[in-house]
Amino acid sequence: MFQMKQLKASSLIAVKKIITVVFLFLFIMVCVPLKVLAQHPDSLRTGYMADAAEEYWPKTSSNNMLDNIKHISVRGDKSFISLGGSAREVYEYFDNYLWGIGPQDKNGYLLNRFLVHVDYRYNSHFRLFGELESSFVNGRNGGPRPVQDLNKLASTELFAEYNFKIDTVTRLSLRLGVQALNYGLGTLLDIRDANVRRSFAGGKFIIKTGKDRIDLFAMKLMKTNPGLFDDGVDPDQRIAGAWYTRTNPAAVISKLEAYYLYTDRSPVAFAQGTGREQRHTAGGSTLLTFGNWNLYTEGVLQFGTFNRDRIFAWKWVQTFTYQDLVARLKPIFALQTAMSSGDQNPNDGTLGTFNPIYPKAIYYGYIDNVGSANILVVHLKSGLDLSKKISLTGDYYCFWRESAEDGIYGPSGTSLLHSTNNQKRVGSMYDLILGYTFNNRLSLKYTSAYYKRGPFLENNPITLHDIYYSGLSFTAKL
Repeated sequence: MFQMKQLKASSLIAVKKIITVVFLFLFIMVCVPLKVLAQHPDSLRTGYMADAAEEYWPKTSSNNMLDNIKHISVRGDKSFISLGGSAREVYEYFDNYLWGIGPQDKNGYLLNRFLVHVDYRYNSHFRLFGELESSFVNGRNGGPRPVQDLNKLASTELFAEYNFKIDTVTRLSLRLGVQALNYGLGTLLDIRDANVRRSFAGGKFIIKTGKDRIDLFAMKLMKTNPGLFDDGVDPDQRIAGAWYTRTNPAAVISKLEAYYLYTDRSPVAFAQGTGREQRHTAGGSTLLTFGNWNLYTEGVLQFGTFNRDRIFAWKWVQTFTYQDLVARLKPIFALQTAMSSGDQNPNDGTLGTFNPIYPKAIYYGYIDNVGSANILVVHLKSGLDLSKKISLTGDYYCFWRESAEDGIYGPSGTSLLHSTNNQKRVGSMYDLILGYTFNNRLSLKYTSAYYKRGPFLENNPITLHDIYYSGLSFTAKL
């Protein structure tokens, strides 16, 4: 027992040293801007992005009305307004949703979402941005799922931004208001692109210099309510942190990220109980590019307190990708392995379950059951562009529990099933996605998936069936 305590103490000391190194690195990046002679990103066309607040649309000579509304000059070209939005219609059908737990729907249902935004850039220093969302679900037996399906009308983003340059390549920005946190691959902070998006209220300070960007933020979660403009700040969901990104597509290290997050949330549910969680998350990732090959690596450590227990958790991701963009079919092949910790003993005074914080809505594949806590996954992916408009992608996933003493968790990190047996293999999943892109504004996608239960689920008395899924989505962007 004494050796175990020494080991945990030394682990926490190691984590704190890593945090210190990350902060020193960020401090150096702030104080010593890199003198990279490049055009500032805010003067370049970004095109459509997941978070419309990050888009920039310079003036064009196009005669297309849809192009022109992206940059409407006002005040004699001293200001401009950018209008945009999207409409998405999705049909989903589950045979044995959630392995047969809860209400089942034999006919499927429709998800509808509409987004409209206005970006007003008064001058090179000041801007206002606002986005409205309207999301509905129709025909779903059991009604809308909490948080993710229904929000009749809400403001997903509404902020003011002031920015200024301190030299030819370095710009500082301050955003205050309701906004998104969308970083990395979305495995920790994401807009949650389900039917209903996620947003936060607070402040964000952004430093851009050459190829580097640092975001510092302190916010509270916006609580999703289903009615008209009835969302509000959740006082029990706080987050603060720093996220550093360096992007250099021409280099071997084409992308580098380092981050620290502090979250204070209540209530949070794990297999060992429900309570208040104060968690520190520190990690980083690298993307190495060698011709047609990519190697992505990410490591995360977590510590803090949960009720009266300590937290010590971790995650490791490794992905190898081959993609030939010159070949006619543009083939892509990928192998991913990922492992995140589970709780080894609910009575030892330490919570070992990894928490993905505020991740994307569907973590692995298109059946949104298993998230990134207490999980080991092997993922194989292959894809082809059958033509300029048609793409075909296939995925295979195999899931195991990292700890047989802990259960499995949903994509949001909430406890889904407790451990009822000592079997580790959860199951396997197959996805097939056929996409058709009409142009950069219109797209259609068909998805079919099958989830085969493994011994852990087969020996659970309430998870009685494998899952079949079919979905068809149409997206139009303005």
